[in-house]
Amino acid sequence: MPENKAVVKVKTNKAVRFHLLILFMLFMMLALPGLSESQQNLQTSSKIPAEQVVQKLEARFKSISTLRADFQQFYYSPLTREPAAGRGQVFIRRPDRMRWEYTEPEKQIFLLKDGQFWLYFPEDRQLIKNAHTREVQESEILGLLAGNFSLSQRYRIEFSSFPGEGKNTYQLRLEPHEEGQFSHIFLEIDGQTWLITRAIFFEPDGGKLEYRFNRVRTGLKFPEELFELKIPPDCEIIETGQIK
Repeated sequence: MPENKAVVKVKTNKAVRFHLLILFMLFMMLALPGLSESQQNLQTSSKIPAEQVVQKLEARFKSISTLRADFQQFYYSPLTREPAAGRGQVFIRRPDRMRWEYTEPEKQIFLLKDGQFWLYFPEDRQLIKNAHTREVQESEILGLLAGNFSLSQRYRIEFSSFPGEGKNTYQLRLEPHEEGQFSHIFLEIDGQTWLITRAIFFEPDGGKLEYRFNRVRTGLKFPEELFELKIPPDCEIIETGQIK
């Protein structure tokens, strides 16, 4: 029996949103934030060069095994005035475990485990499954996480004039050497912890997606059960195929 067109549209929108957010999740798996207690602002005239800031950031990436943080997410579309906002908690265990729990605008869980991405809507009792393909595994973000290359090899890096919000922070602009999904990326990096506290991805069409983090804790022990989903028997499962 054919499905109702309205139901199909809802499912399609969720799948598209899932596909888009997966790409951002991969970057945020690296962009593990830290909070600084210093009250000194760092200006672009600081003696430390931008390349050294990136080197410290990459070294910090490799030193982290687990992280838990609260996050805020904002997507600014060129077609709307108000951003689409979300918030929740993220749990990361390197090298291949992530759990993003959204509490707003609706409850949902993103899970990365054993080469699979899952998106679960508890209230709708709906699970969207999407394979973790070779293209994703060999992406810039996971390559950096594995230490295969550095940011400076993929981006032109300079200090940014984009207004910073934190204290004791560096603002960097990353422009890809080759054309890709983003025209450039803004990173705000804590000058004490050398972790990203804010990241904004600018799309060629004028859209942008921003992440902010707080209440960060690292070095925690996460049980394996944290990266599992308890799916009710009547849950609808939608297979969306591979990620391109």
